[in-house]
Amino acid sequence: MNLEDIIKTRRSVRKFSDRRLEPGVLEKIIAAANFAPSHCNTQGWKFIFVDDYDLRFKIFNNGGSHVIKAAPYGILVLYDTTLSDNLEYQDWIQSGSAAIQNMLLTIHDLGLGGCWVCHLPRKQNLRNIFDIPANYSPVAYVAFGYSDQPVAAVLRKNNLTEILATNKFIWPAEKLKPATRCKRIVRKIYFLMPAPFKKMIQPLANKFVKKFHN
Repeated sequence: MNLEDIIKTRRSVRKFSDRRLEPGVLEKIIAAANFAPSHCNTQGWKFIFVDDYDLRFKIFNNGGSHVIKAAPYGILVLYDTTLSDNLEYQDWIQSGSAAIQNMLLTIHDLGLGGCWVCHLPRKQNLRNIFDIPANYSPVAYVAFGYSDQPVAAVLRKNNLTEILATNKFIWPAEKLKPATRCKRIVRKIYFLMPAPFKKMIQPLANKFVKKFHN
């Protein structure tokens, strides 16, 4: 595929087959991530490949998305925050995100499916699970593998005329919706819960999580 086709046909995949990774695939994904742009060219990312089910289940059990448990493979993306003095825009998140986009496009180009996951345990829990030092911040988790079914095209929510302006902001201001405000409060409470309580309410929480491709 050419780059435009790769970009336009990539989808978030949340259901996977048990097909094993072919040799060299992981290295190609990480190589693509390593060529992403980063703030001041710091290239401060690190990547932890996760293929152990017990470890993925541990992330899930501590409040992570069910997709982490469902996908046979995952990559936890970290960035060294000591390389940045920009607390206003937290450019380590932007740099890590650029690497993730390269990863997802490469995953799709190689015939696999992936999903960008930010529904994770508290950062301190992840640090404990993976022995991550304090200067490295978890950015996100990329769940991936071979999709269990063909992935259909999904239309964009907006056309270009609805999202593009020149020289000034032209759209009406939006107020925070009550439902979103409620979700933020619930998520904050959920993050503060001990792992045993999260485990108890996990079946209920999973009913509100996307389980389809998009």
